[in-house]
Amino acid sequence: MKRRSYLISIIIAFMIITSAISVFAVDSNSWTDATKTKQGQTTAWQDWCDKWEEIKNSPTQMSLSPGSDETELNFAWYSKSCEIKPNLKISDNPEMKNPTTLQVTTKNATEGFKSNKAVAKDLKPNTRYYYSYTINGKWTKPTLYQTRNPKIYSFAFVGDPQIGASWRAMSKNLSEEEIQDRAVRNDSFNWNSTLESIINRNYNISFIISAGDQIQSRDKGKSNISYNKNEIEYAGYLSPAVLKSMPVANTIGNHDSPSGNYSYHFNNPNQSGLGSTTAGSDYYYRYGNTLFLMLNSNSTKTSEHKEFIENAIKLNEDAKWRVVLMHHDIYGSGEHSSAPKLTRMRYELVPILEENNIDVVLTGHDHIYSRSYILKGGKLDKSSMISDKEYEEYSSGEKEKNDKYERYIKSIEDDYAITDKSLMEAKKPEGILYITANSSTGSKYYNLSENQQAYIAYRWQESVPTYSIIDVTDKSLTINTYRTDNNKKIDSSFTIKKSLF
Repeated sequence: MKRRSYLISIIIAFMIITSAISVFAVDSNSWTDATKTKQGQTTAWQDWCDKWEEIKNSPTQMSLSPGSDETELNFAWYSKSCEIKPNLKISDNPEMKNPTTLQVTTKNATEGFKSNKAVAKDLKPNTRYYYSYTINGKWTKPTLYQTRNPKIYSFAFVGDPQIGASWRAMSKNLSEEEIQDRAVRNDSFNWNSTLESIINRNYNISFIISAGDQIQSRDKGKSNISYNKNEIEYAGYLSPAVLKSMPVANTIGNHDSPSGNYSYHFNNPNQSGLGSTTAGSDYYYRYGNTLFLMLNSNSTKTSEHKEFIENAIKLNEDAKWRVVLMHHDIYGSGEHSSAPKLTRMRYELVPILEENNIDVVLTGHDHIYSRSYILKGGKLDKSSMISDKEYEEYSSGEKEKNDKYERYIKSIEDDYAITDKSLMEAKKPEGILYITANSSTGSKYYNLSENQQAYIAYRWQESVPTYSIIDVTDKSLTINTYRTDNNKKIDSSFTIKKSLF
């Protein structure tokens, strides 16, 4: 009897352990249910559901973007087509005394809406400003925007909000519209929670950078300048109160790329016209000592990306740091990163990035977190390449993995390209650091690749949204990454130093 009880205890213990492990198991359909999060178990969820009913059909929230440099701030917002042309003013006091009236440009956007854009200039550091704009002729309540110190500053980096991507987890008994509605409501709540976590950790950040895929839906298979079935997703993306006072530099993701409304909702500075798709083109901005180069990696015109990078650097040769943003993770550790399409992109772009002394490349796309070693000199091994179709067959299990597949995977490990294996600090490194951001909303997670690549220093996926805070001075750039459920670090701090001392 005692032996039987002992065996039952072992079996129960095993079941508990197995159950605990499955909580952290990741599959391509995993997502974060807002109602099961810490925030979702409070009255905040019902409050959000009530608010969502008021705003979901009107994507008219204000969108702030970094200006050409730290002295500028870019605005973009929708107004209904029937409204009087909007105005916008900015002042250094909440009473809006002696305001500066900004020039507003207006153009037709998706059906029923117009896109309005303006730029505030000559802003001073460490100063409070207030802006107000008209909705159908009536001025809004002034909203605070705080400039920071561009000499020593921080910014947040997030990956793939992809508002609406949790539609796969919604009940199939609902209509298409209801599924999208509930998915967007869920993902927007989590998006707001992530942004609040960022601000609670560091109230003084200067801006946020998104690695792309702000929204989920697009007209699959073709570009459509007037596609509007994702406007409810933009309403969700722009809904957090944090974004009324915080500029976001939005990278163009593959879900953003084929739709025109990305370009209507965001007012990107220094748009080059190079590397363009329907959503927009490569653009850059300068903040203090750093040049941010935003590549539209959906464009395969590598020569245009090269021209853009060289032109922007020529105008900002004194920048201490050069940071590239692109959606696709050319040195990631997720399901997509080993696909031939991305590895070909890697070996086309890497020589250009290295020739132009880029320090860091920030990416998304794979909905997992990874950090590379410092890398330099990766080259394509043509003899080991396979086709995209073959890779899909191997990945899906349609074709059994063989020596040809293993040879390809080995050829893209790029272990010879590792120049610095430091785990926490790189002093005056020769090469580039590559970071892939995890999902910032939990709307969709992907698996880590089967084996950790030689070029990866650290990777993480536990089906929890994450964000990074990046601190910048003239001498150092430090990255810390946190999970949103308990705000604990998921990786060690990593610092790049510009000198050996």
